[in-house]
Amino acid sequence: MAIDINQLAERIANAVEAAPELAQQLVENPVATVERITGVTGGYDLTELFGLCLARLAEAGVDLSTVDLGKLDLSAIDVSRLSPDELLGLAARLNVDVSKLDMAAIASKMLGAGGLGGLLGGLFGGR
Repeated sequence: MAIDINQLAERIANAVEAAPELAQQLVENPVATVERITGVTGGYDLTELFGLCLARLAEAGVDLSTVDLGKLDLSAIDVSRLSPDELLGLAARLNVDVSKLDMAAIASKMLGAGGLGGLLGGLFGGR
């Protein structure tokens, strides 16, 4: 049976709304926290689920100002597939402080394994 990612997102958002401390656990260890909340052990796209959960929490007006994004597990979320503008907008609506977010690590993941150096080398390396 296929997993309905929208239902998963709804269950997680409801759990975080009821217990906002779960948001920090989702940031630090998303796979284990999703499993603990939903009982689901895979078969879903974690990056898509992350985005859907944030959108639902923002719609509900949940205050996540206590979340420390400096502990975001970037190995679990494929930030290259997320819109920075959309994420920053959601963060603002959720009262999340993005100043601790490792923007260099995010930029590196968004630009690929070579990071900015690889991008610039590819653009100017032949000259």
